[in-house]
Amino acid sequence: SLIGYDTFWEPTVFPGSPDVPEQRAQDYTKAKELLTTAGNTVRRFSSTDRPEDLDTNAMAYPTYWFRPQQQLGTTTGHHRFVWDLRYTPPPGTERSYAIAAVLHNTPPGPDGPFVHPGKYTVRLNVDGTVLQRQIEVTLDPRVQIPAEDLQLQTDYSMACYTAYLRLQTLRDAIDVQLKDNTINQGLRNQLSSLRGSGKPSGGDILYGSIYDTPTERETVVGLQEKFLYMLHLLQTADVRPTRQAMEGVQKLQESLGILEKNIQR
Repeated sequence: SLIGYDTFWEPTVFPGSPDVPEQRAQDYTKAKELLTTAGNTVRRFSSTDRPEDLDTNAMAYPTYWFRPQQQLGTTTGHHRFVWDLRYTPPPGTERSYAIAAVLHNTPPGPDGPFVHPGKYTVRLNVDGTVLQRQIEVTLDPRVQIPAEDLQLQTDYSMACYTAYLRLQTLRDAIDVQLKDNTINQGLRNQLSSLRGSGKPSGGDILYGSIYDTPTERETVVGLQEKFLYMLHLLQTADVRPTRQAMEGVQKLQESLGILEKNIQR
């Protein structure tokens, strides 16, 4: 269950746990890497992960709202690491913080989608020694939603997420080409037009909106923004996705297919 974006709130805490309910604490000793799996890799953490680079001087809010960034420790002794039950945040976005802030515990966004309830495997790799344990993710007991509707929400959320990642691969490839000083100006202009400018934001469903764009004017960044918007829309309600939402995702997927063909020409 998710909290409205304009609501300041105190996190509900399960008895005996210091963690907010949408998180899973993992205890480990001298860990180098944490891999959460459910058949395929869902999330990977490593002691070599670099902290997120945030330009705090350009932000419109004080840093005491921010959640401290986690880092897998490598020292001897007992450690705790919290997984937020989400897939990896979508790369290549304008990172920001929502107005629904919690003092010292506001994470940056946009987020990856929540994992579907079920069994997952935590795999710990310490200097080549692999340990693993199965855990079960269950639905918040306060949420009442039929299993079929929840599965639809997951399916359409993951469709948006994977489409965004496909677009990011295209964007990365275009950016590499644009750095090549040997390409002619005509090709450079065509690639820049297909790419679009800047980075997509987090898909603001309160103050933002998305619109249908003619296929010939669609861009990679523009489509990324729309998929993030739909992902956010689907993830912020504990109900069956509406017909309009599902049709919207399908239409965006069609636009993605056409854009990929245009880039491959």
